[in-house]
Amino acid sequence: MSFDLPGVKRGSDIESLFNAIGFVVVQWGCAEQSLDLIVATIFHTFNGHSLLSHRPRMLTKKLDLLKKCFLKLSGLEPIRDEGIALISSFAAIAKKRNDLVHAAISSISAANGSFIFSKIDINEKGHSIRPIVLDESQFPHFIKDLLGLGADANKFAERLFEIMKARQRASDYSRCHR
Repeated sequence: MSFDLPGVKRGSDIESLFNAIGFVVVQWGCAEQSLDLIVATIFHTFNGHSLLSHRPRMLTKKLDLLKKCFLKLSGLEPIRDEGIALISSFAAIAKKRNDLVHAAISSISAANGSFIFSKIDINEKGHSIRPIVLDESQFPHFIKDLLGLGADANKFAERLFEIMKARQRASDYSRCHR
């Protein structure tokens, strides 16, 4: 299958860039989907807990909520360290992903094996512009980290689901045999 991109020559630098950024977007989507499953599982299992008054939509809010849950909900204690490590991985990889996805390309040709983007950061004091570099020598390491994050998030979501399902069965059994 091939999707032709208007004005983009096959084998060109810009096609390589589009493929790289597209790969990042798709892989990140898979990883964040697993994160959403983790959030949903915790919301379903601990429904009514004061920490869970609303379901966050933004990544940083999800990570903040999950960290609080892993630190404060005793039912998550068996996987606390693993959960906090996963949150740290998401935060670290999210920075590079956000920079690549939300910056604007500065040149459609690679220079010395790198693409340069410009990123405008806005805060309460104003704004600043900074360069973002996508270097072909560093990209394989980033991809390895991104793929690892997706796999780890998926395994963790499955493990959490099984632990919470077992917790629910034990609770149901306890209620039936009182």
